[in-house]
Amino acid sequence: MSDDPDSKTLAPSQKKLDDAAKRGEVPSAPEVRHALSLLAMLAALLWLGNHAVRVLATLLRHFWEGAAEIRVDPVGGTDFAGGVLAQMAALIGPFLLLFFLAAVLTGFAQGKPSLSWARLAPKWSKINPASGLNRMFGGQALVEFAKLLAKSLAVVGLGWWLLSPRLPGADSLVGLEPAAIGSAATALAVSLIKTLLMLVAAIASLDFGWQRFSFLRKMRMSHQEMRDEHKDSDGNPQVKAKQRQIGAQRARQRMMAAVPTASVVITNPTHYAIALKYEHGSMRAPVVVAKGTDRVALKIRELATEAGVPLVENRPLARALHAHAQIDRPIPVEQYAAVAEVISFVLRQTGKLRG
Repeated sequence: MSDDPDSKTLAPSQKKLDDAAKRGEVPSAPEVRHALSLLAMLAALLWLGNHAVRVLATLLRHFWEGAAEIRVDPVGGTDFAGGVLAQMAALIGPFLLLFFLAAVLTGFAQGKPSLSWARLAPKWSKINPASGLNRMFGGQALVEFAKLLAKSLAVVGLGWWLLSPRLPGADSLVGLEPAAIGSAATALAVSLIKTLLMLVAAIASLDFGWQRFSFLRKMRMSHQEMRDEHKDSDGNPQVKAKQRQIGAQRARQRMMAAVPTASVVITNPTHYAIALKYEHGSMRAPVVVAKGTDRVALKIRELATEAGVPLVENRPLARALHAHAQIDRPIPVEQYAAVAEVISFVLRQTGKLRG
């Protein structure tokens, strides 16, 4: 039932989204990449266009005017090729850097980027012809084709609308200096890209919303999947039992470490032991620092004896305190009178209380 798309009516949990991100499955809108690439192209033309045209014109003029000085022997040819490559690298490098930054920015613009090695693992579905045909002619492929067709028609129509009024004046550029031709071409390209950028930005916004909607719809969960996830998140019963065991051991260790600080240990005498701490004048009621039966009680008595803590036998009180008192909490009100007698006796014996 969980595989039936109609049964998946619940929004995906954060755990399912996180697991999908680890597998590299995140909503990604191609139009956002196209918009940022176009923005990088516009920035390159605005900041570097005229400079690139001037450098290229200077390089071509140098080739033309100094053609007679270019050596065609192996050494000269190597130097010439190296110089040309260096000039072209300096010319193209800033453009490539801008495009690289745009590609990196695309990942952050659509959410937190993630690196998933799972997408690099070989999968049969990638080479399965049936899966390939489904990707090519499935519903998602038809949507992408419709988007591409609509975008292409819009871009071509907008480009023709911008360029057609300027085509009759293109012959006026004949005979101008390369710098003037470059400036005119740059201005035309900037105007065209600005307009196209607004169009592509609008398409990218719609595509981003659609991709996120489609992704969340694909990630929807059924009630059974939600219950299974909650069950898994609760943990394995054996692991939880082990965790409780470790927690109990640590609590017992802390309890035993507090026994030497007790004021008195009330015993059964052998089956029960309750260690109480009371500081006359600073505590309103005695606090239980340790309690236990059998082997734990024996250990409490041993530690109390080693630390010089008095042991007082009172079977009814020991049973009552063990049944109702809690560790690190004051004793119950019902035992105040009985415990007060024991504490007073101990304090008189140790000389801490006069009366």
